[in-house]
Amino acid sequence: MQPDSLMKLRDGRILGFAEYGEPNGAALFYFHGFPGARIEAEILARPAEHLGFRLIAIDRPGMGLSTFKPQRRFLDWPADVVELADYLGIGRFSIVAYSGGGPYALACASRLAERIEACGIVSGAGMAGPVLRISSPWLSALLAPLMGMCFRNKAAASRSEHKFSRWWPAVDKRADTRGILAASFAEAFRQGAKGPAYEGRLLGGAWDFRPEEVRCLNLHWWHGERDRHVPIRMGRGVAARLSGCTASYYPAEGHISLIANHGEEILKTLAA
Repeated sequence: MQPDSLMKLRDGRILGFAEYGEPNGAALFYFHGFPGARIEAEILARPAEHLGFRLIAIDRPGMGLSTFKPQRRFLDWPADVVELADYLGIGRFSIVAYSGGGPYALACASRLAERIEACGIVSGAGMAGPVLRISSPWLSALLAPLMGMCFRNKAAASRSEHKFSRWWPAVDKRADTRGILAASFAEAFRQGAKGPAYEGRLLGGAWDFRPEEVRCLNLHWWHGERDRHVPIRMGRGVAARLSGCTASYYPAEGHISLIANHGEEILKTLAA
């Protein structure tokens, strides 16, 4: 792992990121889940190094080291990614996104097709229904501060992860993430609950693009059928609307176990 890095964007905001894997390898941007931060990419650090990827994990606005951006939308994210790629001297790149990072990956694929080699979504968040869209603003406002208390530091995050895991399927409980998720949850709330709360509203609201607009030629979706965080029907619903998407469904995997157990397989697919 390279030390945490900061980049000042043209609008004055700070974008935080970290690098894993092979420094001179093919560029692969990692979009973390919700709540999450750049640290989450450590789950794929070993397969990235083994396969020669330069894995670059970015904190989204208001989480980790990145400055909060008011009234942002999914389609604001591609501009941040391109600015970072240009800053790092990267022309074309691939993307791998986990859970809540899925819509951001698709937003990039819908606007940056000429820069993207491959795009993969693992356990990706689906589109919210009308009830959640109506309730997401006040739900986020209520739950984010409570989550901030649960994940206020690494020790608290580890205890909370253990408590919440009681409701996970057995396969997710057995997944070996080496404490990475708890550390990532704590980092997501480094600046307080404002960033995660806004992110929750976005994920619970209407997308500002249509899946049919995605034109990435090398697009993949992976989802576990035992996923309780993002039910398989949501994953199937989005994947079916993506032109040319290769979808793979795993009967024995959950939300967390999929990326933990099949990381090398996923990166090999993107490398191919």
